[in-house]
Amino acid sequence: MIYKSDVMDERIYTINIRKAISKAPRWEKSKRSVALVKEFLKRHMKGDEVKIGKSITEEIWNRGNQNPPKNIRIHAIITEDGDEGKIVRAELLGVPFPEEKEKKKKEKKEEEKAGEEVKKEEKPEEGPKKEIPKEEKKVNEE
Repeated sequence: MIYKSDVMDERIYTINIRKAISKAPRWEKSKRSVALVKEFLKRHMKGDEVKIGKSITEEIWNRGNQNPPKNIRIHAIITEDGDEGKIVRAELLGVPFPEEKEKKKKEKKEEEKAGEEVKKEEKPEEGPKKEIPKEEKKVNEE
């Protein structure tokens, strides 16, 4: 889930793919359509990196390589990450944005670290037990 505080700008676009695919050979039409969507978002949202969702590619490739849809409606948001700059994320209109994997991983690591600290406080560390070889046991018993 993308949090509202992270979102800088949010827009809905209808992209006309017809012009771009009319010039492409028929065996590259869907591939060219995906590239057009990325290029369109980069130009209009002014982002450094564009990530389109699985729903957009599935919609474009749904009817095969030679017959992509003529228009597509997308929902795009732009977020700013400190190191990476502006990132544009897009999904089909009406499809929710998936939770960011990176944020989940960070939260999970923090929970694990907190859990390890609690376990260490509960149980004091015990050193390895020293085993006496069988020969020495027999000598000690006699």
